[in-house]
Amino acid sequence: MYKTLVKFKYWVVLFLLFLILRIPSLFEPYWYGDEGIYLVLGQAIRKGITLYTHIHDNKPPTLYYLASLGQTVFGFRLLLLFFMAPTIYFFHRLSHFFLSPKGSKIATLIFLILTSIPLIEGNIANAEVFMLLPTILGIYIFYNFFHSHPHTSNLPFKILIPVGLLLGFAFTIKIPVAVEFAFLCLWIFIDNLNSFQKTFFKIKNILIFSVAFLLPITFWAVYYYLQGAFIPFLNASLFQNFGYLSSWSTGTQTSSVSSGGVVTRFLILLVSWALIFLLKNREIISKKFSFLLFWFSATIFGSLLSGRPYPHYLIQVLPPLTLIIVECLDFKERKKQILSACSLFLFILIVFKFKFYFYPVFSYYSNFYSYSIGQKSTVNYRNYFGSQTNDIYQISDFIKNNTSSIDKIFVWGDQAYIYALSNRLPSSKYVASYHVADFNGYQSTMNKIKANLPKFIVYYKMPDRPFPDLDNFINNYYFAVKVFGDATIFKLR
Repeated sequence: MYKTLVKFKYWVVLFLLFLILRIPSLFEPYWYGDEGIYLVLGQAIRKGITLYTHIHDNKPPTLYYLASLGQTVFGFRLLLLFFMAPTIYFFHRLSHFFLSPKGSKIATLIFLILTSIPLIEGNIANAEVFMLLPTILGIYIFYNFFHSHPHTSNLPFKILIPVGLLLGFAFTIKIPVAVEFAFLCLWIFIDNLNSFQKTFFKIKNILIFSVAFLLPITFWAVYYYLQGAFIPFLNASLFQNFGYLSSWSTGTQTSSVSSGGVVTRFLILLVSWALIFLLKNREIISKKFSFLLFWFSATIFGSLLSGRPYPHYLIQVLPPLTLIIVECLDFKERKKQILSACSLFLFILIVFKFKFYFYPVFSYYSNFYSYSIGQKSTVNYRNYFGSQTNDIYQISDFIKNNTSSIDKIFVWGDQAYIYALSNRLPSSKYVASYHVADFNGYQSTMNKIKANLPKFIVYYKMPDRPFPDLDNFINNYYFAVKVFGDATIFKLR
């Protein structure tokens, strides 16, 4: 009875902390660029627009349908809150396989905090945060079977198929989870590998697992084939991501990933896996701990696919990283503690090497709670998120008040949330200027603008992205009606 009460109190405290940390995210203004793009594509879905053909972003489609359900920043973040509650629960269940009961509680607390606060954008409705639930649940089911059947080599369908489907669903949110799928395939193959018969079973298991993994993205492929958008779907959601991997280092989208350093990082991953396998095979480390190190290596590679220093990429690393942090506190097993400390040190080096940046935490909560008790005005509250934030609201209100729901607009800039906040669709396929630049879509954008004349053009001067054809078009057919901060609004003559 006493243990039950203690456990109940622990979860009550976690739930209250979860709400305290999450609730401020529900009331954030429209300010985060990627989130704005997701909401614009979600808006397009609700209005019957076919993704990839008539409106573009370079991710698989599930995230945009989640944004369509959310509709607003508040709704999208609320949906994320509902995703994260079971995510934390299943992470706690998974942590029991690796840690003591006390260690599991500590790990869950750390995981809850890091996935809720703005430090690495755990508060933002990004793909990496949404894909945690299917990924953790899939790995929990997978490892639970191996934990319960340590000497088996033939996984039943009831394990392979749901785990494959869960990771496949995560893949339709964002593709880096494929690295974790590859890690589980590797684990199936190397675990208890000591006879030809077992090798046959393992290959069969991997094939079934792969089919289940590919089913969700195949479903979307069939759907977009029926919509007449199969090739744009493949290009935008899958193939263009290969060029995206090198675009940070090259400054442009290309078809080659070698210039982005991915090949080198992949070779390092293979060497890491080989060393871990060697330690496991010689029984220097336990099978349980080797699983954790394999997983950790895979997620680091996944977070570094593009070489970009965006903090939300580190979300993928959090589950195994949190477990390793707590393993560092285990003074009973010195080898495991030393290897955990080395892994943690390696992670810190990577963070500095790739210059990951982070968001402030205390000022974020201070800003919200000062606003919530009336000590800050709405204008000052929004200014915390950027000097342009209030301008965005004024621009969106102006557009909403001077257009009908069927009118289209065009924003030359990266402020896609103007479309979402004003509830107006873009006249172009691309919803952000960096898309136009990255994919060299200047001519196609002009063609779309001429075919779907926007009633208003919101223009931000960007010397690093000159668009002379658009400038000439505005001079010939539009006139300036309003200026908000750095943005000039032009109206069709």
